[in-house]
Amino acid sequence: MKKIVFFAMGRKEKEAFFGEATKAAIAGAHAGGRYTAHGDEKGVYRLYPDGHKEYLDARDEKNRA
Repeated sequence: MKKIVFFAMGRKEKEAFFGEATKAAIAGAHAGGRYTAHGDEKGVYRLYPDGHKEYLDARDEKNRA
């Protein structure tokens, strides 16, 4: 296993490190059949393993609490 010295990394190296870790986590969730949460200009959505998006409505979320 490669030893990572996080504090010695520059900004771009840290961004690349976290970007790869995020991609791996999303791939793992999708491989397990779970959705992941994302956001874009339209709002927050669930991205399912089959690639479809389900946008969330904040009003619905408030009613669940």
